[in-house]
Amino acid sequence: MPADDAGEVLLASMKLNGIDRIWFTSGSEMGFVQEGSVKARELGRPAPRVMTITHEAVALAAACGETVVTGKPSAAAFHVECGMLNAGGMYHVADRGRYPVLVTSGYPSSAEANSVPGARSSFIQYYQQIRDQGELIRQYMRWDHKLAPYDNPGTVISRAVQVMLSDPRGPAYLAIPRESSMAPIASGQTRFPLTDQLRPVSAPPPDAALLREAAAWLLASNNPLIVAGRVGTSHEALAPLVELAETLGARVMSDAHRLSFPGSHPLHRGVAGVTPLTGQPDCILSLDQLTPWIPGRFDPGPDVRLIRIGLDPAERWVPIYEFPSDLSIVGDAVAAIPLLVDEIRRQRTPEQRRACEARLEKAQEEGRQRLARLVATAESDRARGVIHALWLSHQIGQTLDPETLVVQETVETALFNRTLPGTQVASGGSNLGWAAPASVGMKVAAPDRQVVSVTGDGAWMFSNPQVTTWASAFHKAPVLFIIFNNRGYRTGTTDVERAYPEGYVARTGDFTGGLFDPCPNYSGEASASGAYGEKVTEPDQVGPAIRRGLAANREGAPAVLDVWLPKIGPGLPTAR
Repeated sequence: MPADDAGEVLLASMKLNGIDRIWFTSGSEMGFVQEGSVKARELGRPAPRVMTITHEAVALAAACGETVVTGKPSAAAFHVECGMLNAGGMYHVADRGRYPVLVTSGYPSSAEANSVPGARSSFIQYYQQIRDQGELIRQYMRWDHKLAPYDNPGTVISRAVQVMLSDPRGPAYLAIPRESSMAPIASGQTRFPLTDQLRPVSAPPPDAALLREAAAWLLASNNPLIVAGRVGTSHEALAPLVELAETLGARVMSDAHRLSFPGSHPLHRGVAGVTPLTGQPDCILSLDQLTPWIPGRFDPGPDVRLIRIGLDPAERWVPIYEFPSDLSIVGDAVAAIPLLVDEIRRQRTPEQRRACEARLEKAQEEGRQRLARLVATAESDRARGVIHALWLSHQIGQTLDPETLVVQETVETALFNRTLPGTQVASGGSNLGWAAPASVGMKVAAPDRQVVSVTGDGAWMFSNPQVTTWASAFHKAPVLFIIFNNRGYRTGTTDVERAYPEGYVARTGDFTGGLFDPCPNYSGEASASGAYGEKVTEPDQVGPAIRRGLAANREGAPAVLDVWLPKIGPGLPTAR
């Protein structure tokens, strides 16, 4: 293909390898992105679309969000080490959430002035040099490289995408010195392999003999529990997992990362690691789940048998990891689910079938009562004139249509009423502030879908709200942002009291550091930026306010609903 310099080849290879957008925060070493993309457009050559974003953390979160909807790789571009550091905890999310995002950044010029194109031309390039720029984020990357003048730029991108799309998926990093991006292509032509030729590596199928053993254990169990982790990343997992749970009569707990099991299903029992283990299980099936319970808080009995299925049941990337495993099966946990259903049906005796059916009937009745209690609690709060998290969650679930994509950073999601694959998303990591900017990336990639971001007020402030709402408007990607506003952090209030139940904070009620009351005027800030903003303080106005926000989205405007909950404190159901 024709190309005049290495920067053009980098962009062409990105596009040819499936990267449609590069979420771009300007930097003096990254000018090739702007020049190369405009040149490609004018000459009819391949290049990703440049998405202007004015903060690096927002750019990386939006790139991650794009991959959620498309299943394809995305890219972000930052300014040397300063821009890299500005993206902060979003590297953690990109890694833990398994998002195939190519992080690129400039690298300060070091060639002597006027020696080659892109050589040193500013005092700032001396300040920006560090010994190993990739070291800043290497622990979060699947692959990293510093582009050299002698590299084939197209091959470098293809290799990065190959690694990003190999299981387990994740981000890669490429440092791009200005001299390397501006290096001429002497022949004016270049060739390189694409990812289709390099072939990303997929997870292997699970071992059939071990699955037979797992099925036998589950059938022998009197009270099986399924803990569903990252399997919801695949839309193919939800229906087979419901079938598996109903076939066994097993209760289910799920990770919040993706909708792997409907929160409104009567077999669902809450979020793994957040909700206590249910029903004294004697056999736990953990499907690609890092923490099936929290040791010391929600421990199972001593005789429980644990079956772990996933890409790495030993979780070798975690330095200290004390969860036991009685049967570990390496392989694709999504593929394992229908195979387990078939194996259980093949093995079960008439007596075991009757036991499963009886257990199913009992567990479903328990689940219906559990959901009814949650709704009753929400209605009771409404009747007292109070907006608690359950009432807000209930109104979200009652107001949104089934296809709406909810991107959330809250705790209790059962009343969101999401039942379709891909309609509920969380980051997969622990760095807050991801949901709102990620929802912009999702809306850009799926402009015809309604996207709703649901966060606590602490997470909203972490999300760079001014930049996020601006990006939502600028890119014509109107999102409804709903804030659970309790004027504080759970970590700085209830978690502190839990850690020091007899301590001075608990005795004095002084939660300085965990509260921010009075808080910013979130709806006013949104209105000042051209978005629809509304503060909601009455429970009966929650549903109508959500509908007004959705109407604003249909008119093309982002909307911010600042919903006031009671100020956070011990014992209050809330979101951070």
